[in-house]
Amino acid sequence: MAGAYERRTRESARLFARARKVFAGGVNHNARFYEPYPIFVRRAEGSKVWDEDGNAYTDYWMGHMALILGHSPEVVVAALASQLSHGTHYGMPSRLSVELGEEVSRSVPCAEMTRFCNTGAEATMYLVRLARAYTRKRVVVKMAGGWHGYNTELNKGVHSPFDRAESAGIVADEQAHVLTARFNDLASAEDAVRRAEGDAAAILLEPVLGAGGCIPADSDYLRGLRELADRKSIVLAFDEVITGFRVALGGAQEMYGVEPDLATLGKIVGGGLPIGLVCGGREIVSLADPARRRDFVSIGGGTFSENPMTMTAGLATLRYLRRNAGSVYPRLERMGGKLRRGVDAEFSARGVQTFTSGVGSLFLTHFGRKPRNAEEAAAEDKEASHSYALHLMSRGAFLLPGHAGGVSTAHSESDIDTLVRLSGEFADGRRKKEDGDAGPRRSRASHPRRTS
Repeated sequence: MAGAYERRTRESARLFARARKVFAGGVNHNARFYEPYPIFVRRAEGSKVWDEDGNAYTDYWMGHMALILGHSPEVVVAALASQLSHGTHYGMPSRLSVELGEEVSRSVPCAEMTRFCNTGAEATMYLVRLARAYTRKRVVVKMAGGWHGYNTELNKGVHSPFDRAESAGIVADEQAHVLTARFNDLASAEDAVRRAEGDAAAILLEPVLGAGGCIPADSDYLRGLRELADRKSIVLAFDEVITGFRVALGGAQEMYGVEPDLATLGKIVGGGLPIGLVCGGREIVSLADPARRRDFVSIGGGTFSENPMTMTAGLATLRYLRRNAGSVYPRLERMGGKLRRGVDAEFSARGVQTFTSGVGSLFLTHFGRKPRNAEEAAAEDKEASHSYALHLMSRGAFLLPGHAGGVSTAHSESDIDTLVRLSGEFADGRRKKEDGDAGPRRSRASHPRRTS
């Protein structure tokens, strides 16, 4: 598969060689590195991106799944063009940030109060700080495979074997108060809380496990976590950076009917520009009020928090979604379901075992059995997954190797049909290769069985 990919992306190869001289590994986000080298994008519009060689791709990565309306949607572009003449950065409050905060509170069940920052990683860092201050306890129980950004404490247990820091340079003491539990396993969470010995401040999870395999939580599991948190006076926290405004207008907490005490949001809330936020019950989030004299929780937010360009893009996106929720979300669910079923049907018809996980517009094809948690997802055929992504890219569909994808409102039925067809092509090619590697079949008589 790499040969076809390399023949059509020669300029990306040259740019990657240059990038490696100025960036560690040639990239500025670890997820964007894959063998043999990443595609370098020149422009993007709708459901498509174009690389530096002029190749067009139907994009299912959608800017880390931040672009629910597709690339450069007219409603966002027009709003940004209007704001540009009024300033790109204030470093002070504006009407725009108040209005975006109100949009979040209007839609997200737990969002009585909000604080903006610039990234999801910052938001989860602030969430942990709020939970600890509110409960006066220290331990955070997170799920194996759960990705909450690069902040030091939570950069643990994301990849197999799920029991260690994800990076060199992290001191063990910095993660001493973070315990890992198995996703979709209530007993595992209860055990982690027991091990915390009364010191558990928060149970933190993605309602749809992202990096761990795009695996939706079981409804009973989330309700069990809510009951456990209430029983033990622990903050239940959802990382909805991916699922917020994607699986429903109110995110996964609306879809599942389980309301957390705190949540983080990002991606879609920024309308394609950088953003993160932590939101939740007023009693907890108000601890970040700088006028407090006691128990003040410092949430700096960053130089570019409530940046007017981001606020403008976010407002345009969320207002569009609220006005059109009755058509947007059912369509995304229908297209996502069609994709998941169609891809698996193509592989199954050719004798290849796959399971395409996800919910709503989210999906990820696993080469193996249906996984319920990150441990099971880690056991799949990674080589097949990587080859599949390269096959798609070499034929004009972009899916980041090993990562979940997302459908946007800009995708068409034809886009879905093409991805399904290309999946069947890959299965055919893989079967032919396996038959060729096996060589010509011989009769049993020509291969006498060995005896000991």
